Amino acid sequence: MAKETTVSLPAPELNAYVSSPSGPRAKETTFREWVVDNQIGISMTIFSMLLALHNLYPSLRPYTQPFFELSYYDAAGDYYVQGWDDVYFVFSVVLALNAVRAIAMDWILYPFARSAGLKRKGCIRFAEQGWQTIYYSGIWALGLYLWKNSYYWWDFSALWDEWPARPLSGLMKWYLLVELGFLIQQIFVIHIEEQRKDHYQMLSHHIITSVLLSSAYVYGFYNVSNVVLCLMDVVDFLLPFAKILKYLGFMNACNVAFGVFMATWVLTRHYLYNVLWWSIYQNVPDRMAYGCYSRATGELISEDGYPRSFGYLFTPFQDLNGPILHEQHDQGLSVVWFRLIARIAYGVVCGNDAEDVRSDEEDEVENDEAAPNAPVLLAAKEGVSVPPIANDVATGPDHRRTNGSGSVRARGRGRGRVPFDQSDRKALLGRIGCDKPT
Repeated sequence: MAKETTVSLPAPELNAYVSSPSGPRAKETTFREWVVDNQIGISMTIFSMLLALHNLYPSLRPYTQPFFELSYYDAAGDYYVQGWDDVYFVFSVVLALNAVRAIAMDWILYPFARSAGLKRKGCIRFAEQGWQTIYYSGIWALGLYLWKNSYYWWDFSALWDEWPARPLSGLMKWYLLVELGFLIQQIFVIHIEEQRKDHYQMLSHHIITSVLLSSAYVYGFYNVSNVVLCLMDVVDFLLPFAKILKYLGFMNACNVAFGVFMATWVLTRHYLYNVLWWSIYQNVPDRMAYGCYSRATGELISEDGYPRSFGYLFTPFQDLNGPILHEQHDQGLSVVWFRLIARIAYGVVCGNDAEDVRSDEEDEVENDEAAPNAPVLLAAKEGVSVPPIANDVATGPDHRRTNGSGSVRARGRGRGRVPFDQSDRKALLGRIGCDKPT
């Protein structure tokens, strides 16, 4: 009979390793890694429980139905309005996206990358960028369809005509709630993956964007949200698509895709978005009279309905059916929100935190034969940041991160940051995956 040997470990190592009578020490799975490995099962289990309650107990359907269907439908007018039950639908969206993302990355994108001859690290990156391309291209196409078939197509001044009327179509409501659910799901993702150097920048980006979109939804700025999301989402799938071309070895196509990305970025985020921002000053005073409006009818009921204080901004959150005020302060708040988002986007993209911005807190040595569920351990929405791909070549595989269960860690004292020269064109192309410029 083999005799078990007890190994004394320092306190920080007690939760990381366990003794084994038949082999070397094995790394114990942490709670975070367990959640990552069981994302599909957790999401599907919760969905199954809700469906069981919904079908087996009819008396509970008023409480379970908001998880599966859009709420607040007016059959007489054939439209929807917003309400607090929409929170349950957003919760379901978060669960669904989490499961779909894990399935797409683990079962489709990662195996496809393997069959294309990519090594494990390349498969992980391919799966990350592939999921972003799938989601953003689909949601952008839907948003563009809604914008194209609206009365405000390429007419920013018309965005302010029907405010603050609450009715919206079912497709528009679904679109906005899915976008909000995706942002919240990304907050969850960056907490279950191993922390990266830009963790807090991306966390603040997702939180601020979620607050802005939910506030616009409560205030009834559906049309503005639709246009802004269309302008933002288009570049969020063009950049990952360029990286996918690089991973597959189509370098000339990658260069062309990156050029399209840069041109689209300038057009949408530096021109059209500024035109929309300028419309607040140019068109809002003429199209939206200052005063207090009725949420039910959208009519102006008073030119000075509330005390002039900052507290009135939170009134729509307290009573969705109550009156809503429009004052000059609203425009100032819109400018503040715009500046916050623009500064975050500019800082991440232009390299203020550009030294290997999406790598781990610590360097690691990777094993190329890691488990195939590795991509889910790494992936997270990058917002407007540009992940470094050139650093994979500069530092070599022995200094890059891995999240797979087969990784072998080599922890060092330093963080191993690699400075990024903004004047180096080749380095710039390398950061987005096009390290062979034409």
